[in-house]
Amino acid sequence: MSDTKELKSIDLSSFTIIGTGINIVISILLSIIVIIAIGVISPVNLGVSIYIVPTIIVGSFMCGIYQFFSNGLFYNLLSAKLRNIKLTFNDDKLVKMSTTETATIIGVITLIQTVLLYLVSVFILPLVINATIQTLVFGGQQEVAYTFYQLLLILSQPMTIIMLIFGSFIITFIFVLLGTYIYNFLASKGKGVILKLTKENEMTSIDSIDMMSLAIAVAIISAILHLISGIIMLISGGNITSVIGGVIINLIAGFVIAAIVAVVYNFLAPKLGKLKIELID
Repeated sequence: MSDTKELKSIDLSSFTIIGTGINIVISILLSIIVIIAIGVISPVNLGVSIYIVPTIIVGSFMCGIYQFFSNGLFYNLLSAKLRNIKLTFNDDKLVKMSTTETATIIGVITLIQTVLLYLVSVFILPLVINATIQTLVFGGQQEVAYTFYQLLLILSQPMTIIMLIFGSFIITFIFVLLGTYIYNFLASKGKGVILKLTKENEMTSIDSIDMMSLAIAVAIISAILHLISGIIMLISGGNITSVIGGVIINLIAGFVIAAIVAVVYNFLAPKLGKLKIELID
């Protein structure tokens, strides 16, 4: 029997902790891959990984805290103003999610994050740009420095900034909307994600995520979305080989990344705390 709920809020503490924990584990795996790659390609420079690895891990830790806390906070604030995301469950299987509501709220969160990033860049980028241009000039790369300067002039134009900011919302809205439609179609064919949920007072905790169902759904959605963008590229003169290759890469990458996330979540949840969300009728 299907049961439809509205996602009213996300517990910020559990969302930030478990999300950051997953980020750190993935960054450690990425660091191992980097070390192996450096060792194979250039064994002489293997010592460089000593400096790269801590940077990757610490960076993932700091970005994870900001990313998950801010996204959860914005969702909770926006859910009171916009229509909540609706989720339909059949036992433990997520069989449907609202399309327009999901795309709208994620698009608005992306828009807010883009504006915040731009405001921060207004103060930081000039210092980085000046240092970069000076380094290029002193290094005898005047033409590169001039090209870099011209590119920055274009990017700093008010119309360009407006297009980038609102483009982030439009692109996110379209792709999330398509993604939710694809997911609902897959779920209607029995390919929905299986979640083990437990009710705890007003909150619902996600005890575990079925790895295979999540990996298959994410892989198919990633591949189809890339296929759609690839068709657009073909119409504008793209290469069909690169499009096919991109679809295959997205299929594999989507499966692997989703599988890792599910496995890491199931491993960390009993230790760091399960993600808690507020679902209402």
